[in-house]
Amino acid sequence: MNPWLQAGLSLLVGLLTAGGAFVGVRHTVRGNDRATEQRELAARREEWWRRFTWAAELALAESPAKRVTGLKLLTELAQSDLAQHDECVLLDVFQDRVLDTVLDDLSERAEEGHQAS
Repeated sequence: MNPWLQAGLSLLVGLLTAGGAFVGVRHTVRGNDRATEQRELAARREEWWRRFTWAAELALAESPAKRVTGLKLLTELAQSDLAQHDECVLLDVFQDRVLDTVLDDLSERAEEGHQAS
């Protein structure tokens, strides 16, 4: 066989091998990047849920100041890009429920004030 042909074929095989390895590594890196993004998103959503729980506890507290703080925090959480449709529905229902409770408490206090007069 011609030595130039053999050298050319060896070079071609080497280039194809290096190209295949490069494509494989690039594909693996992209897959790892996607997995990392998914883990980071899951961690951010988990932190969002912890903040929701904290805000909900504040919104249900006895202190009016804590309730207002909790409701404001819930409003901020609803504006987060992490709050998807289901979370927004949950926030809406929860806030309505807390506001109803606050209004009921206020009306009871008003009635007690009228009865005491």
